[in-house]
Amino acid sequence: MFARGFTLIEMVITMIVGSLLVLGITGFIELGSKGFAQGVDRQRIQTQARFAIEKLTREARHAVPNIFVSDGNCLSFFPIIESGFYAVSGSDINFIVGDTTASVSRLRDQQLVINPTQLLRPGEDLNSLDNSFPLSSIEEVSDIAISGATFVIPAQATNLLGGSVANRHYITANERRVSYCITAQRITRAEGLSGLALPLTDAADVLVDGMISYTPASVQHTGVVHIDLTFSQNGESTHFRQDVQVLNVP
Repeated sequence: MFARGFTLIEMVITMIVGSLLVLGITGFIELGSKGFAQGVDRQRIQTQARFAIEKLTREARHAVPNIFVSDGNCLSFFPIIESGFYAVSGSDINFIVGDTTASVSRLRDQQLVINPTQLLRPGEDLNSLDNSFPLSSIEEVSDIAISGATFVIPAQATNLLGGSVANRHYITANERRVSYCITAQRITRAEGLSGLALPLTDAADVLVDGMISYTPASVQHTGVVHIDLTFSQNGESTHFRQDVQVLNVP
């Protein structure tokens, strides 16, 4: 009686066919893994780009209008801390803010800006504006007929050049200045006088190029921030272009 089994040739053929199947399956798995990794990278760059642009958009949209500083690589502006209306009474400037909890001590380190239509140059701050009044000497005025907190800047009305048509004012501070810059292929955000710039993209292989600029307001339109950025990673690039209208007006 003969024992049945595989011949050497059958075993060799079986091993070859099995190896080809394993190689084919491995290739499909590798291709799928690479596709998944590339999809994750694309999603990450899209997420970081949207985060950076959305953060810049929200802050610029609600900044004090028309005192943006832009050189193409950097955009600086001043966020609105308080806003309200003012009136000239003799030599004094009376103003009101909607926040009823506002106090003299909290406002004294800030500045009141009226009719901000004077663009700042790089290196300048709020002290360079014509209608910018430090609130170091303000006094609180009690008036139960007014809903809000009322203050007076004594003996400064003569320094007011070209008031606001709507009698609006904005309160901000040099210490709150915000700057977005594109440096070393990174987009960074800095706040305050320290100038500490924090990157808005956390991946070292995500590179940013482009420009951020500002068009001042005119009789046809309000101020517009132009964002034109390209985010690159592993040889792939995504281009973003967006215009942001500054909502506030003098």
